Amino acid sequence: MIFLIGAFTVLHIFFYLRLAFGWRRIPKVFKNESLIPFSVIIPVRNEANTIAQILKHLSGQNYPKDLFEVIVVDDFSDDDTVDQVIQSKDSLDINIRLVQLEDESQQGKKHALTAGIKAAAHETIVTTDADCWFGENWIRTYNDTFDDTTNMVAGPVAIRGKGLFARLQQVEFSGLMGFGAVTISEENPSMCSGANLGFRKRAFEEVGGYTDNLFTPSGDDEFLLFNIMRKFPHSTKFMKSQKAIVSTAAHFSLRAFINQRIRWTSKWKHNKNGKVRVSAVLFFLDYLLFYAAVLGAFLGWFSPQLIGGIVFVRFVAMFSYVAPINRFLKGKGAFWPLVVFQIIYPLHVLFMGMNSIFGSYTWKGRRYK
Repeated sequence: MIFLIGAFTVLHIFFYLRLAFGWRRIPKVFKNESLIPFSVIIPVRNEANTIAQILKHLSGQNYPKDLFEVIVVDDFSDDDTVDQVIQSKDSLDINIRLVQLEDESQQGKKHALTAGIKAAAHETIVTTDADCWFGENWIRTYNDTFDDTTNMVAGPVAIRGKGLFARLQQVEFSGLMGFGAVTISEENPSMCSGANLGFRKRAFEEVGGYTDNLFTPSGDDEFLLFNIMRKFPHSTKFMKSQKAIVSTAAHFSLRAFINQRIRWTSKWKHNKNGKVRVSAVLFFLDYLLFYAAVLGAFLGWFSPQLIGGIVFVRFVAMFSYVAPINRFLKGKGAFWPLVVFQIIYPLHVLFMGMNSIFGSYTWKGRRYK
């Protein structure tokens, strides 16, 4: 047992130090003088409280208004979302188009995105979510990142909120963002976020869009990432620029947070990328052994000093990786949230791993198993 604990500790340290080094190697975005047109697609379902806000952010973009359109795709909302879009369309000085799904046998985010992409007038697509916000140079930074060889661009997403629970979510998501950024840059993709994603319409069509992953409601971002990088190697970038950060609010409810994480992790068992699936299993085993080590120290099976040393070096490795990314995403200090993480995150990983296989979740008023 102690050999396994030691072996996984070494893997844990190597994993985070390697990611820390990989993050530093990602190139920054430099200004591109030429300008290209964009179609910004926002799939919505019951987003009456937030859709007007993001449309205002888009109206304030530091980018020629004749070079981008905004397509809002309504996925059978039963609140005032459509009315809010129509009001914004009349009051804002940008090209807003409303597309409404009509076939109830084809509902959900992937069908909404597909309808928006089909309706798009421009070759370069950018997607985000209605509950997000960003700075005035968001589209401009996408323009600076895309070149003639680029088929896909993944952008940074940050979680905002007050209080310890929000900061824990912020720091956790910083680690996930960094993991996605490094693996994309190393041509070995793991994840990205549809809240900040750009791609060529032609590339989307050539990989068949979402046709091979309609069996899972989420995963529109990651499955498309894998398919495009497989079909068009060396044409995907991570947009390492603070001007491109998209922010979204932290969950205030523990139940809502757990529901979201179950939805996210439920994609793993459908993932065709063998390395991602193996990494998920190793992550699960790593934290299982970590708890076994701590429990063993309390029961006298292992030396408390040895296990204490293991806990310390694991923390240092994780902190050296997460802290710089958290600063890049303009988050508050990561030290104390990561101290708390050392205690609760192993349980979080184990719980989410089990629920991703056996659990169910709700999303936009719909229940999925």
